[in-house]
Amino acid sequence: MDSTVKPIDLIIECIVKSENFVLQGGAGSGKTETLKQVLQFLSKNYPDKKIACITHTNLAVDEIVHRVGNQYTICTIHSFLNSLIKDFKKNIHQVIYEIFKVENMVRLPIESYTDEKTQKKEEHEKYKRIYEKYSTKLFSIKKESASKVHGKREYDLNPEQFNQALNLSISELNNEILELIKQKDYNKIRYNESKFDDFKELSYGHDSLINLSILLFAKFSLLGKIVQDKYDFIFIDEYQDTSEGIVDIFLNKIPDNKKSVIGLFGDSMQAIYEDGIGDVESYVSSGHLKKIIKEDNYRCSQQVIGFINQIRNDKLEQQVAFKVVNDDIESIEDRQGIVKLFYSIYNDKPTAFSGIDLKTNYLNSLNKLIKMAQDDLEDSKCLMLTNKSISAELEFKNLYDVFNSRFSEVNEKIEKDLTRLQLFDLAALCNAFVTAPRNYNFILSELKKSGFAIKSIADKSRISEFFQHIINTNMGLHEALLYSFDKQILKKADKYSEYINRKDLFLAETLTNNFYQNFKTQYSNGNNTFSRISAVLTDITEEEFKDNERIFKKERFYNDLFSNRIKFTEVLNYYSFLNEESSYITMHKTKGSGINNVLVVLDEYFWSKYNFKTIFDPLESDITKKLNNQKLFYVACSRAKRNLTCVKLISSDEEANVNSFFVTAIKVDLTRNLNIEIDD
Repeated sequence: MDSTVKPIDLIIECIVKSENFVLQGGAGSGKTETLKQVLQFLSKNYPDKKIACITHTNLAVDEIVHRVGNQYTICTIHSFLNSLIKDFKKNIHQVIYEIFKVENMVRLPIESYTDEKTQKKEEHEKYKRIYEKYSTKLFSIKKESASKVHGKREYDLNPEQFNQALNLSISELNNEILELIKQKDYNKIRYNESKFDDFKELSYGHDSLINLSILLFAKFSLLGKIVQDKYDFIFIDEYQDTSEGIVDIFLNKIPDNKKSVIGLFGDSMQAIYEDGIGDVESYVSSGHLKKIIKEDNYRCSQQVIGFINQIRNDKLEQQVAFKVVNDDIESIEDRQGIVKLFYSIYNDKPTAFSGIDLKTNYLNSLNKLIKMAQDDLEDSKCLMLTNKSISAELEFKNLYDVFNSRFSEVNEKIEKDLTRLQLFDLAALCNAFVTAPRNYNFILSELKKSGFAIKSIADKSRISEFFQHIINTNMGLHEALLYSFDKQILKKADKYSEYINRKDLFLAETLTNNFYQNFKTQYSNGNNTFSRISAVLTDITEEEFKDNERIFKKERFYNDLFSNRIKFTEVLNYYSFLNEESSYITMHKTKGSGINNVLVVLDEYFWSKYNFKTIFDPLESDITKKLNNQKLFYVACSRAKRNLTCVKLISSDEEANVNSFFVTAIKVDLTRNLNIEIDD
């Protein structure tokens, strides 16, 4: 791009020509400031035009309103979509079945797998998942319990027969769901502004609002014309986190005549969430969008900018851009910092399947290295991939350990289950109550949704009493939740009831499974490997051992999760941690404002989904996996305003590749505590 032509000028050119555009800018590039400039230009030159600015969080809405005022439609993507479709209840009634139906079981051919063994394993896992969705929905709709899901050995004898039987049951249930929907008054359909759908009320939550919007725009072309008439300009902030289907609505479902100009603002390198579109290169290539590059960086030091430029995959080279601070313009001296690496050689790194001793030795070495880096970089925020190593320090260890004992991808499961159980909803309310100043507007709005009647001063006093009781009485996790339902602090959602029903059905089935009960006794008595237990249960196969071990871990998980072992205070601590109210942050939660000093721990903690080694390896063949690692690393490192330190245990064959990225690399001999500084 010609450096003499400013991005704002190119955007104005698109506006004049009625062309859609995407502004691609790295972290700290001032994309929101550019959006403000665009709105100022439109306000002055096109005062009668109707404008919508869409973003993803209420916090982002508040930031944009603070910068540009509230004379435009500025809202979250959910609020915007709801405003478009909410009055078309009859149309919603025609498609809402799609969000409540159960999908059929479709078996993939052997060609889709590496071998027959893998096919059998994964197809049975898929069968179990769909069967669980069917049984959950069956209970939710008809209050009936499905029979126990068939085991792998039985399923493998005739998978097509089992699939056909399941699909027949699904079809019967789906027909009933469809008939029940037809009988419901479409005027009562509504967006319930929660995370959950409710079939009884025929209301839909956040995710289904997105899906329903996509369905409606695809089925009813009039909606696109309505949007065209309603808005002359639609700007989407953080486009990379927007659903692919929603981007398609704005770029393909709005007619070209009397054109509405669509402007996207964001950064494909910060696309770390799987439900977002990621990038819009296909639309750029097809001519739907004009790509405009913004190379400024107003956030990071010169050294950090140089480092993160190496991580990008799109050849965007950010440059130091100077802010105005107290009427003075920054100088290059104001934007100096340090980027360094602390590393140590650790060959034969353990995997997720390694023994506990090997893992413990490895983590002890890593923690020593982290401590050295923290001592070197004072007043820093530590960014890590997982929660395990910080759960004890931030006092949510029991919560983490219960999930870690069953799941490999612990972070995702904790957040998903605590959301389904409405524990995050309760934590948000409690957090609003204890944070000064108290967010009474949020609290009262949420309580109103749950049916809590506030008619007097005494009612407000009761609210305070209830929250004090939840927060201060050391209640168990589920105990606090039941208390909140009883006091109408929360309204019990379908997702909660479905989760509890699945749990209760599973535990009841274990009691009638005589083989499993015998297995559990032997396993609990120390026969917890196949070789040990096969000496006692001589007929057991290795596959049966693995299946029953999974049942054992699942039973233990449910019993621990709903016992008093996990206090609700741990949920509050975890919630505060996710909101960056501690000195530790997970890398997936790092998108946000700058931090003066950042320490990034480049370790996967045995999570196979990531491999940070690929970032530095020029010969890495799995481009998709490499890019996923690059994006997460970029997002973490780009939050450093001044100083950035990375920490990594590496094998000998990684050393040259890793060192090539860092000007300053400090090699630590953990056995001798010797530091050797290597300047590139």
